[in-house]
Amino acid sequence: MTPCELSVSPAARQAITPAAPDGATNIRLTISDRFEHDLAFSEVAAGDTEVTLDGMTLVVDAASATRARGLSIDYVDGAQGPGFTMHNPNQPPRIIQLSALELKAMRDRGEAFELIDVRTEEERAIAAISGARLLDRDYHTHLLGLSHDTPLVFQCHHGIRSQSAAEYFLQAGFRKLYNLRGGIDAWSQLVDSDVARY
Repeated sequence: MTPCELSVSPAARQAITPAAPDGATNIRLTISDRFEHDLAFSEVAAGDTEVTLDGMTLVVDAASATRARGLSIDYVDGAQGPGFTMHNPNQPPRIIQLSALELKAMRDRGEAFELIDVRTEEERAIAAISGARLLDRDYHTHLLGLSHDTPLVFQCHHGIRSQSAAEYFLQAGFRKLYNLRGGIDAWSQLVDSDVARY
């Protein structure tokens, strides 16, 4: 691995440097087989690769090195507080948790996606999001015939069944998957109060 295959932003370097214990110069980057990233101060071990970037040395074990090519590390102050972010082009697709307001924004922008309701017909009779389609046998077959790059947004009552449905389609090879966090209940509370709560 060469330095050009990794990047560390100036903000990330600034965040790491003050945290270093006395005498520590090596930062170990570990990436698990589930693409969970970790940074820690560490000594070099046998089989490690060392990558020096602007005076900072990253130590990467052999398994992590294959998962780290093209990785960029940044430090941001986000909605959940400050922290490191990792953009890894090798990471397989994941299910994105979408808030009701984010789903509304997607609709308002006119983005194309399938909105899939995984509840029962009885639940849909009580409340439904406009444009959502019940995941029945025919719709399931239709979805499996779509391009795996088709964005699929799943919703249920509170976001649990829809997460399971999204995981099923992830295993089927789809790459742009979203789960409506909080389900139709969140939609009713945050977006459209005309949608009944139950």
